[in-house]
Amino acid sequence: MTKMVSATNRPNVFILSDSSETNPYKKRNKKSRWTICLIVIFTFAAGLMMGHESSGASPYVDNMLKKVNGYGESINSNNEVVTFEKEESVDFTSEEYMKNRYENFNSLFKTWFEGNSTNKLVENADEKGPIIDFAVVGYASSTNSVVSNLASIAAMPVGDTCTPPSQTVFYAYKLWPEKWGEEKLLKGTSCGATMGSGNASPLKNWSVLLPRTKLIIGIAHPVNWFKSLWDQVSRTAQIDKMTANKDPYGLTNLCVGNNCRNSCQAAQLFCVHRARFHVGLAKMGKTPLSDSERELLAAKDEDGGSNIVSDEIQNDIFLYDETELTSDYAWEELADFLGVGEIPHKIDHLIRIQKRADLNNVVTLDFCEEKYNNLRAMLMSYSYELGEWLEKYFLPVANDVSRPDVRVAHPKEFENVIKSYKSDPCGTLVRDKHGNFVLK
Repeated sequence: MTKMVSATNRPNVFILSDSSETNPYKKRNKKSRWTICLIVIFTFAAGLMMGHESSGASPYVDNMLKKVNGYGESINSNNEVVTFEKEESVDFTSEEYMKNRYENFNSLFKTWFEGNSTNKLVENADEKGPIIDFAVVGYASSTNSVVSNLASIAAMPVGDTCTPPSQTVFYAYKLWPEKWGEEKLLKGTSCGATMGSGNASPLKNWSVLLPRTKLIIGIAHPVNWFKSLWDQVSRTAQIDKMTANKDPYGLTNLCVGNNCRNSCQAAQLFCVHRARFHVGLAKMGKTPLSDSERELLAAKDEDGGSNIVSDEIQNDIFLYDETELTSDYAWEELADFLGVGEIPHKIDHLIRIQKRADLNNVVTLDFCEEKYNNLRAMLMSYSYELGEWLEKYFLPVANDVSRPDVRVAHPKEFENVIKSYKSDPCGTLVRDKHGNFVLK
């Protein structure tokens, strides 16, 4: 069953009245597994001595903390010592490893897939080492630009390939190398629709089947993001299927149910509610999802707040804002995240892309016009929450050296960027004491 919720009937959408440094990641402390484990054990012991209770984090977040690099001794959420089997050290980014898995696909696939076909991966298929090294999974409109640069080091198409993990593995080993370069041993893919804020997230399949695949996620200021996608789609025939009379207000209804696409109507490639990046990110389960945190996760939406269920994503993630792509540090840190020397990239090209997305660069509609104030007010409601959630809940995890599963390029620069999410890019709307965005 699909349920549509009108923007005017949703309590968190406010219809306006007529009134008026050095990078701390660059030399990130890569502590040994045992050192981190000892720290965790010491902290636990100190807590017992002081009579403290557990932190209250979810069991999944506790598991991510104890996991670190997956091996050694640690403490679980029940205060029990858990011993992990330590495996032989393998450099999964080495040419030897990547060349071996490619050349021996015909024998290795029997351990990766069920039966004698490549139709279905077994759970945790990459337990012995990565099979797909990375996946670009959303949300930014500049995803293709990221993929075009990554395609210089990985045999992959420039553009989305939104296929199930099993099929993607087959493509990456049997089809793409011949077409995109057998000398490129890194395996990657891209599908901007993988990240979702709705009930059904394709991302969970990746976590269950290929938890070693590293996920790359791009975000942007929701108003700029909406405008950029509008400019792209409104000049195609698809726009007539999305909204009547090419009216952006036709993209303001929340869709809840099986026949929805990322909280939008099935025919809509995007909508206002797709901009709830914080909801999709929170569903990954990388943060505790406390009651206070849920208040910032579209709490008044039917599928937000207390109704959010963690997908417990095991994969490491790298989060960036698309404006960071115009700086070398973002590419250097992404290369470090992937374990490669460098990622060739063209800054000038990326700057031109960024300028095309600016609100003052009117391509189709001028979203700063007065008649679009209400539309921006809806987007700004989510944008403000997004900035607050990232600053209070996500960034502290990314800054935690014991959480290598969560990464941003440059914490201080990222913090500066996300603060801008709390302001209207057009400069005409402000947030009042009731949390509403109204005219200055």
